[in-house]
Amino acid sequence: MAKKRTSDKSFAEVMASLEPEEGTDPAAGRLSPASAGELVDQQSRLWTKNRGPLDARLTRRLVRGADEMIIGEGAGEVLRPVPADGREEAWALIKEGLDTPESGRFRAFDFRSGDGRVLLYVEEFC
Repeated sequence: MAKKRTSDKSFAEVMASLEPEEGTDPAAGRLSPASAGELVDQQSRLWTKNRGPLDARLTRRLVRGADEMIIGEGAGEVLRPVPADGREEAWALIKEGLDTPESGRFRAFDFRSGDGRVLLYVEEFC
């Protein structure tokens, strides 16, 4: 029986030496924050999904009361923070498109940070 040839390189070294396939997007196949259950904001704060999708009543309450609000455009590919003074305008744009049988353009989720802060995350679907 022939002996297996052993490699001088580790698996990690072999993988690192491979070139990425041309035309591939490194973010392709990555789950959205709502699907993954985690979100890291621009301040490198980790948020964990608490509940959702939320109905319009709970979403409206969090528009007014959450510590932070982020809209995930393009199914979460681009995270756009919403300043406190822009929340009412954002609510006017998303309230008709919340996940309903007639329209399902937006879904809202309640995320929490380790220090107890609340984030309203609204994910836009194309």
